[in-house]
Amino acid sequence: MAGLKYSYQPNDFGVGVVLEDTVGTAKANTVQLFTESVSLPSFSPVQDLAPKSGEYVARDETIYSTAKATPSEVTVSGLLNDTAMGLLEGILHTAASSNVITVTDAYTAPALPDGHTTTAATRTYTVKVLAPQTENDDASSQVNQTIVLPGCSVTAFSVSGDASGDGRLTYSATFKTGYTPLFNQAAGSTSGPAEAGMRNIHDLSYRKIAGIVAPVTQSFTLSIENPAEYIGWDPANNKPYSIARSVPEGPVVTLSSVIKLDQHTNSLLGNFMNASAQTGLENIMSNNSTWGSADEFGFNCDKAIITGMSLNEQAAMMYSVEQKLLFGSFAIRNS
Repeated sequence: MAGLKYSYQPNDFGVGVVLEDTVGTAKANTVQLFTESVSLPSFSPVQDLAPKSGEYVARDETIYSTAKATPSEVTVSGLLNDTAMGLLEGILHTAASSNVITVTDAYTAPALPDGHTTTAATRTYTVKVLAPQTENDDASSQVNQTIVLPGCSVTAFSVSGDASGDGRLTYSATFKTGYTPLFNQAAGSTSGPAEAGMRNIHDLSYRKIAGIVAPVTQSFTLSIENPAEYIGWDPANNKPYSIARSVPEGPVVTLSSVIKLDQHTNSLLGNFMNASAQTGLENIMSNNSTWGSADEFGFNCDKAIITGMSLNEQAAMMYSVEQKLLFGSFAIRNS
């Protein structure tokens, strides 16, 4: 029957995540993320719709389409909280110690074969695009509508704060999977978004940007990328054989910041245009000058280089500073 009168509100939808016990095996129950909006994952089936030799139009009998061994991705963003920060183990593949993940230049990408028992260093996730059951006007024939993405890798994660807005820290995360998405699934039991771990840029009172202590900081974005490729296809079980991480490089960490131009920061241009290789620059954002005593979101990198600078006209003249964070060591709180 067409033209049903029953409709659903955007707030009825959400995104839930949960750590998998084994790589590629979906779990039923999730924890919901704070999300600004919910979008359909990007699906990319292989399709050949071109006319064949001797034809001028495509025919149903000769077109081809398959979703086997094709990736799916979904990007979500919203307020940073402990659930979102928990995704850091999934992109850095390093266990946290006292809620701090430390990655050094000895980092090695993990092996992630299908069915592997996951640990902190080999995280994969089940991601659900949570949707209510659809039903007829008389509430009959309820149908599950949740989309389930098993075997997800976190390929991008960023944290941002901007004092010109409300100052609250936000996140963006991209999940990728090569496993077959599951449609018309039950939402399962879903815990609401955690309220722990929500922070403001002004909470990060101890700051060092590109080696400059305590610059006036308008905004920052810390970005981490770590590519994932899903290898092969098992036709008997309709799933990839394994996941390759960090190809060709990863994790890659960059820091974009906007800081006030003044007598303290005017040395940055000379460092950027140094006649020889730049000296590794330290970057810290924390609520405590002693990194080990920090108890909120924060990060510390002992070596970075400036990759770009520009003037940024605001109420006061600012520098926009782009850096690539090197290893050295990079430490970040995940809770």
